Amino acid sequence: MASFRKRNNKWQVRIQRQDYPPIAKSFIELKTAKQWASKVEREMDKGIFVPNRSEQLGKCLIRYQQEILPTKKNFQPDWYRINRLCQHPIANKNIKVIRSHDVANLRDDLIKDNKSANTIRLYLAILSHLFTIARTEWGFDNLNNPVLKIRRPRLPQSRDTRLSDDDIHRICQHSQSRLLPLLIHMALDTAMRVSEIVNLRITDCDFKKRMIIVRNTKNYHDRYIPMTKKVAKILKLQTHLQKDKLFIITSHAVSVAFYRACKRAGIPNASFHTLRHEAVSRLFEKGLNPMEVATISGHQSLQVLKRYNHYQFKYLKQLFAN
Repeated sequence: MASFRKRNNKWQVRIQRQDYPPIAKSFIELKTAKQWASKVEREMDKGIFVPNRSEQLGKCLIRYQQEILPTKKNFQPDWYRINRLCQHPIANKNIKVIRSHDVANLRDDLIKDNKSANTIRLYLAILSHLFTIARTEWGFDNLNNPVLKIRRPRLPQSRDTRLSDDDIHRICQHSQSRLLPLLIHMALDTAMRVSEIVNLRITDCDFKKRMIIVRNTKNYHDRYIPMTKKVAKILKLQTHLQKDKLFIITSHAVSVAFYRACKRAGIPNASFHTLRHEAVSRLFEKGLNPMEVATISGHQSLQVLKRYNHYQFKYLKQLFAN
């Protein structure tokens, strides 16, 4: 309840509520003070009152979007996720009063929107990192991170989708892009990410040493990938056509073109990233050990590398037969 007292010819209102910091404000007229107090208490009842707009989660999300996201690689997907978070009722709450049940409600709403388990984890990761930044860099001392207290959706078992040589041939045949077949074979022979392939430059190719230098990677570490004969042929062709970047196309355009080619070829449950899974699996089937595969693929965690490997049982049988 609000309390009123007259002080220095003004009416001072003081409101104390659980989960909210004490709020006080002075007015000349008692009537105006009561109207303001009623408005504030109604907003508190609805859970939408924010005592300090700079502490509103939505404002903090926008600040995070402007200050923190640009320091990350490939931040465009997170940019859109933050815009989505700003439209959720949780964005109207004061960051200091957000509790685990508020975050749980956000999680449940994302589940109702048919978001995948991994997508929901990415939303929660943004929110969790925001609370960490707010506490360590923005002056929100003693701020608890409610995201750490809730259950995250369980990731499904990694898909065992494999693409045979016949599947690859059909996808290339149904492509309406000159570049897509080249990019597909690049991905299969190098296990590179689509963003790494489309950002390749002529200076990244050492044809004498038959080596590709992958710069500015997701893990911030350059890596070196051996060229197969097929990859060398593709890259030499592109060096004659381009002056700097070898492939004038965006990652998004590649993904869309691949999806449409798969649809025309009648191959379900495949994306361009499936080629990276396929490439890793084929490297293992060639007899490379996990450290050798990780050196090529750039995986820093063997646990993640394991999710990329879909080793076919027939190769295990051959090993035991030998």
